Amino acid sequence: MRASPSTATGATGEASDRAVPAERGDARDSRPWPVLVAACLGLFTVFLQTTETIGTLGAVQAGLRVEPADMVWVPSMYTLVVASCVLGGGALADRWGRRRVFLAGAAAMAAGGLVLTLAGDLAAVLIGQAVAGLGGALITPSSLALITHAVRDPRRRAGAISAWAAASGLGLAVGPLVAGLALRWWTWHTAFWLNIVMAGLAAAVALVRVPESRNPAARRLDLAGQATAAAGLALLVFWLIDGGHHGYGSARAVAAAAAAVLLLAAFIAVELRHSAPMVDLRLMRDPSYSASLLLAGAVLFGFVGLSLLQVMWLERVRGLTALQVGVQLLAEFGAFIAASVLAGMAVRRLGPRVLIAAGLLLAAAGAALFARIEPDTAFTGYAAAFVLFGLGCGLANAPSTALAVSHVPHGREGEAGGTVNAARQIGAVLGTSILGTLITSGFAERLTRVRDPRAAFTDAVGHATGVAVAVLLLGAAVAIGLSARSRRTRRTAVTG
Repeated sequence: MRASPSTATGATGEASDRAVPAERGDARDSRPWPVLVAACLGLFTVFLQTTETIGTLGAVQAGLRVEPADMVWVPSMYTLVVASCVLGGGALADRWGRRRVFLAGAAAMAAGGLVLTLAGDLAAVLIGQAVAGLGGALITPSSLALITHAVRDPRRRAGAISAWAAASGLGLAVGPLVAGLALRWWTWHTAFWLNIVMAGLAAAVALVRVPESRNPAARRLDLAGQATAAAGLALLVFWLIDGGHHGYGSARAVAAAAAAVLLLAAFIAVELRHSAPMVDLRLMRDPSYSASLLLAGAVLFGFVGLSLLQVMWLERVRGLTALQVGVQLLAEFGAFIAASVLAGMAVRRLGPRVLIAAGLLLAAAGAALFARIEPDTAFTGYAAAFVLFGLGCGLANAPSTALAVSHVPHGREGEAGGTVNAARQIGAVLGTSILGTLITSGFAERLTRVRDPRAAFTDAVGHATGVAVAVLLLGAAVAIGLSARSRRTRRTAVTG
């Protein structure tokens, strides 16, 4: 299965192999723990930002008097910038140094947190989210590249990636609690002080204990590819959000959709013709690699998107405070962390494809249970849905990342990290924008037919959750097909 990417890379892959001796002197497999600690601290901060933002949405809307339709942009701005720039972050890590790019990301994350603590209007909030998103775009691929470079043994690497993925779950779990504590004792601004502290800790460990590593054969930056990808994704998300509130047939929605298609087509054309593309589309010839990107995006689409729906329903229908929401979501995020650890141990025995398929099926089952909630359903009525959904996403998250990273030549860890994390973040931004738009537009439509706002909102949540279930089931079908293809390939190799 690894032959296809290696063949596709041609001279580049050979150059990467020649670079291995120089890189080994920089990051040795015998001391990966400082690298893992720094990477986990960085990724923790990236995902902490996600659920902190979701947890403070109600307070931000009330404090800044923001229209409901505009509030979708607050969480989407962060994930949009991460998704748009993460590919460039991976290329930068390989060329300029993985630790250097990681440190730059930590600085940007801290700067974004500072802007948010001082924000006095919606524009400042969006700027803070965008700056923090740039930090996330630099931290995410560089942290994964540091791990995959420092841990050469495939089995140990799978465990390290599982720990890295568990850090994202921990960040997601802590975010609502931090938001709840801030809202109970202070204001929503103070929730983002923790981001500054955690980014500083990650930078301190990286500065003191993490050696620099880079690919000496790394290619020059693909600025045209970065520009067309970022602009195309931004317009695509604008079309999804704005069209959901003003009609997908409106003039500006049609114009945004057309421009997004043209820019993304230009991105593909640029990458196919570029001598050093940001995304080597020839790697997509390997079905396992292509499928792993789709699966990584499906996991984050469901996990981040459904988390947004859960927070909104718990606050607006159940009437819980942000702190109470955070406590209840510990059932889901705790299950996610436990499953991530379990996946790190089980992937050595079962392989990533089986875990991804099983995880997505469990996640779809948990989401389907949540879709059946009623306005007066108590915690005992949806706790099982939270746990099942968290277990499923935790089982599938790390293996989908490890599957993608295992299918690229050594020396291109930053590129692989950037690509798979772009898929993850595109899934996240599509999850928040599509599901968030469905719930806000669906609520307005149902409110004209249902007198009880709580019932109308719950109905809209159930409809949007059904979309998440469909995406997760589609991902499970892809993973099952990929597993069957892998078994056929092994049988053919044995009989041949």
